[in-house]
Amino acid sequence: MLKEIDHENGTRQAGLEVISAHKMSDHSMKRTYFPGITDIVVITDPAEIRTISNDSRFDRDFIERGPVRNVQLLRKILRVFSLNGRLFPIILPRTNPSRAAAQEELRLRLNVRADEVKHGPAELEPLAEWVRGIGTEEKVDLLVQQSIGRLFVETFTATEESLAAGHLVLEAASSSNVLKMLAWRITGRLERAKTLLASMVNGDPVGVLAMSTARQLIVDGLHKMRQLAADPALRFSITTEAAADQCLIAPTNVVRQAKTSGEVSGCPFRRGSLFILELGSGSKGAANRDLVFLSQSWSHCPAEQWVRALLEGVWTRVSAALHES
Repeated sequence: MLKEIDHENGTRQAGLEVISAHKMSDHSMKRTYFPGITDIVVITDPAEIRTISNDSRFDRDFIERGPVRNVQLLRKILRVFSLNGRLFPIILPRTNPSRAAAQEELRLRLNVRADEVKHGPAELEPLAEWVRGIGTEEKVDLLVQQSIGRLFVETFTATEESLAAGHLVLEAASSSNVLKMLAWRITGRLERAKTLLASMVNGDPVGVLAMSTARQLIVDGLHKMRQLAADPALRFSITTEAAADQCLIAPTNVVRQAKTSGEVSGCPFRRGSLFILELGSGSKGAANRDLVFLSQSWSHCPAEQWVRALLEGVWTRVSAALHES
């Protein structure tokens, strides 16, 4: 789940132009290419996102050489999503020998927890209360981080410090501010934030990531749910499954790199070209909800069932209270 760059702003600031574009229906696959400077392809069409995400020519086996902008972006990704030289699973390539097994083990473990929260146990009441309109934004942020942390350590307790660390990692993942990133490197602030979070989940890098980037996606989903609960026309008519589905928020984008030169959907690419898959826009619409978790891809998010179940459980409690009032 990567929220990497404001591509359009970055392109304008560099004074570059899109020199190759492939049109498909009302969508487009745009390649920004300037020799030695940048070679980035942005994909917004859902079908094309599925194609790229499953094509073995595109992977997370990142090559740190090539156009300047590409190298800068990749080095940033590798710095943010690693700790003490250990890469987070979210950027391990499909060919990594341990990745698939670890991902499946995590999926099975989280699915067990999904069965526990789907029907709205009492532990979800603080989140349900917030959705019903009681409490501040910081409160829901802490509650969500704590719910995620307890997937890794049963006694995890979110604090202002752990929440601030999660926000810093998220900001680092999404920021295009080179000076700010440099300052964080020099001062070690980003590494300290990741180290703090890791210390609270027995060093599990998945937990660090989940409490940072995934946390924000769930918080955004609960904000959407709060809007649903406040809408008299919806709150008594929408089903639990539909409410949860509307509150599933996709990461803005994920990054893949071409392992060879070639062409896809009429768009040429070179070895090392970066492909930005715009999941945030591509996942909109009932037919494209699989893109929220890349459900049809080798990199399918192992938390899909748990996130859905959490949202369903919260809405179950919200709906029950609304019908009683």
